[in-house]
Amino acid sequence: MAFKINYEDMLWAALSPELTLLFTAFFLLLIGLKKNFNTNEYLSKAALVGIAIALFFSFALWESAPTIESGLSPDMFSKSLIHDKFGQGFNIIFLLIAMFAVLGSVKYPQSNHENKSEYFSLILMAVVGMMFLAKSGNLITAFVSLEIFSISLYILCGFSAKHGTGKEHPSNAPELEWATLASQESTVKYLLTGAFASAILVYGMALIYAGTGTTEIRLIGQLLHCDETGECTNPYSRNTLVYVGMGMLFSGLAFKVSLVPFHSWTPDVYQGAPTPITGFMSVATKAAAFSLIARIFFTAFSELNTIWMPFFFGTSVLTMLVGNIAAIFQDDVKRMLAYSGVAHAGYLLIGIVANSQDGIASLIFYLNVYLFMNIGAFSVVFIMEGEGKEGNSISRFKGLAKNHPLLAGAMSLFMLSLAGFPPTAGFFGKLYVFIAAIKQGYILITIMAVIATVVSVYFYLRIIVMMYFHENEDDEKMVIHRGMGTIVTLSSIAIILIGFFPSGLMNIALDSIPF
Repeated sequence: MAFKINYEDMLWAALSPELTLLFTAFFLLLIGLKKNFNTNEYLSKAALVGIAIALFFSFALWESAPTIESGLSPDMFSKSLIHDKFGQGFNIIFLLIAMFAVLGSVKYPQSNHENKSEYFSLILMAVVGMMFLAKSGNLITAFVSLEIFSISLYILCGFSAKHGTGKEHPSNAPELEWATLASQESTVKYLLTGAFASAILVYGMALIYAGTGTTEIRLIGQLLHCDETGECTNPYSRNTLVYVGMGMLFSGLAFKVSLVPFHSWTPDVYQGAPTPITGFMSVATKAAAFSLIARIFFTAFSELNTIWMPFFFGTSVLTMLVGNIAAIFQDDVKRMLAYSGVAHAGYLLIGIVANSQDGIASLIFYLNVYLFMNIGAFSVVFIMEGEGKEGNSISRFKGLAKNHPLLAGAMSLFMLSLAGFPPTAGFFGKLYVFIAAIKQGYILITIMAVIATVVSVYFYLRIIVMMYFHENEDDEKMVIHRGMGTIVTLSSIAIILIGFFPSGLMNIALDSIPF
């Protein structure tokens, strides 16, 4: 049988956001060769222009994306990619994260760093991989996309806050060595765990292919279709290879999302990686992996939900409890936020457990809210690090309200929103997820989620107590750069607006569901 290329479904216009970012990434590498342009100011502005153009295309494509009502096919490039509102909606999330990451990197890497253009290019390449992942219609496309953004993040974790040239004054050697070693350690740990996760993931895909004879996500769902009585008697649905492959597929993605027990790498990597990159990957990797989990398990394995649902249920409960309890004992803010991220991954998984359109909509809503909460919190942490300093002890927040009341107020807002206090956006993120679970009869997981939320209040309020009820011995003045100030301001406004008007974002999330 001759291989035939279908040129009719090569919708290059639907890939305009991805192509824009690719062009921008290569453009940054070129201008980086010119010493006069190899500065954070020029590179960040060029990156922001590319992101802004990609955002414009994404919004336009979201409005014009094929729907069930339109009768148009969403398939692109021989069904390897899918053009729908679900993928374009996640594109917007990724681009917003990238915008915040670039804004937060206006003063990072430092002026003596030789690889500034590579830094910004890798951020954009990571986002390109995530965008293709959310649009994947084939397991092979999904794996390649996942590796694109994973490899980019491996390298970005290795960009230490201090860039050594071998000519530093001996007095700076200890500080330089700490920063460099911490960054290198995070890179090695992330690379090793990521490699194991990728191996498990690709082996699971191979088993699914062996059991079904295809890697196309939608076709797998058709082959595993059960009869009207709900009995899965066809040979594909009863193949053990499919079950094992499904479990390995979830395990590989669980590493990326930081679900328990696949979370051990998270606190060490978050602590050692540069803070702008930590904030970027804390949200971006979760959004990317959850977009693939939702698409695969609601398209390919929807008929086998009685098999995978108990595992998702148990993983969600365990992740929420372990993440929140472990965060209580952390004295480093980045490690605390890392375990907080683990716990929030458990909350997000409830949207999948709900196994409904409301559940997926609540997942999309929560990811948008989590974007602003976490990016804002990490931006404050980066500001608190100061010029050329390392370490993020919680004690450094002592007396912040006295010296910088606006910054303390913003951090308080982020902490309250992460904890789920009304009327912040974080409250409605949790509320919609809980309602979706209750509608499907999952009362137990909702109760466990509420208990985990109550536990989390302690370590979030601990930061607020440090800022408002403790005196700082050092009367240190911090410099808030324009980029970080912009992120903190925009994140605060977004959390307040979504908190008072949550229905608008929720309606958009409901409109993005393709299943």
